Amino acid sequence: MGVFSAWLAEVVIITWRDLTGKAPNHTVAGLPIPADYLATFVIFGALGLVPKDNVGASRAATLAAWAYVVATYLNVAPSIVNPTNTKATTSNQTSAPTTIGG
Repeated sequence: MGVFSAWLAEVVIITWRDLTGKAPNHTVAGLPIPADYLATFVIFGALGLVPKDNVGASRAATLAAWAYVVATYLNVAPSIVNPTNTKATTSNQTSAPTTIGG
């Protein structure tokens, strides 16, 4: 039940951000793109495959799921995933144009 609750919270956060226009990495306002929901199915689906009989593994999967929800809420994705993240530093070096030929 813990991973499922975390997944529902994740879907709510994604939908809320896109409907209110607060999604930092989407240029189109409105409903979320299907890839956002697909990513949650893959991540939380993999965490849901952890056997419930193993209490330690089940708790670790639930903790990882809720950590992912908190990371989404706080927008702490790495810059490779979220290029508009201002916390990451990037190097924008430009070189002088070169002329070919004459």
